[in-house]
Amino acid sequence: MKSQPYNCILVAGSVAYDEIMNFPSQFLDYFLPDKLHQINVSFVVDRLEKQLGGTATNISYNLKLVTKKPVILLGAVGKDGDAFIKFCRAHRIDVRNVICDKRLYTATGKVITDKRDNQIWGFYYGASIRGKDISLGQYRNKKCILVISATHEKAFLNFQRQAIQLHIPYLYDPGMSLSWIKPRDLKTGVSHCRWLVGNDYEIARIIQLLKTTVAALAEEGIAMITTLGDRGGQYRDAKHFFTVPSYSIKKTIDPTGAGDAWRAGFLAGIVDEKPLPECLRQANAIASFAVEHYGTLNHHPSQKELARRIKAIKL
Repeated sequence: MKSQPYNCILVAGSVAYDEIMNFPSQFLDYFLPDKLHQINVSFVVDRLEKQLGGTATNISYNLKLVTKKPVILLGAVGKDGDAFIKFCRAHRIDVRNVICDKRLYTATGKVITDKRDNQIWGFYYGASIRGKDISLGQYRNKKCILVISATHEKAFLNFQRQAIQLHIPYLYDPGMSLSWIKPRDLKTGVSHCRWLVGNDYEIARIIQLLKTTVAALAEEGIAMITTLGDRGGQYRDAKHFFTVPSYSIKKTIDPTGAGDAWRAGFLAGIVDEKPLPECLRQANAIASFAVEHYGTLNHHPSQKELARRIKAIKL
């Protein structure tokens, strides 16, 4: 169950400003079951933070916390995106392929999180559409691994199409793209991926859209990873099925970005040639740091702290 060597990690996804709000109650108390067809509800929040974020930014940042391999960001920023370029360069993230659009604003996500860690998102793609103009041709035969994470439809499908055509192995992470992706495009992305990843809701949605089962996908040779929050992560393919527990923390401050941190921990394990159970253990450990901080880029664990948490997770 040991992975093959890779020279670099390509991270395709959104580069976005995050506005993160905390709702001190739970959403469930404010929805009427017989009025779900006519929703008009507002939530008064008690905290607001504005942060740098986006799937590609988050994954890239966390990768640099756990691996020395080159991390290359594939995405786009708008006329207000200078802060992202400076941030990435400061953290040794390669931005040579990032497009800077002078007309559009950088993508922006707004999320409200309730006290049970349920989330409601609104997302403006903005300059992310320019990801459709990024070419992966220079990475053919370069032994790079790619993660395709949620972004603008045209950009997402551009990365998917090129990865398949150029035979670049990829971790498929459709996430929020499941709200718009057509079943035929999803099937293409899933059937050609090296790994499929999602939380339990996202995996269930993928199964629903493809009209299949988890067992059937595994038999087709699809390696599936399901993140389970405080229950850890689960891996399944035609020959293997196992769950790796999470690292138990005292208090979750903000779950936003934990999934991106998890993906980074897993990919870092892959490029560093660790066995799959160790990849999941590392992913669970780095995600535990993310949820202890408000925002997606504000955790800074040392290698010693990370190693301590990895060791504490029993396989």
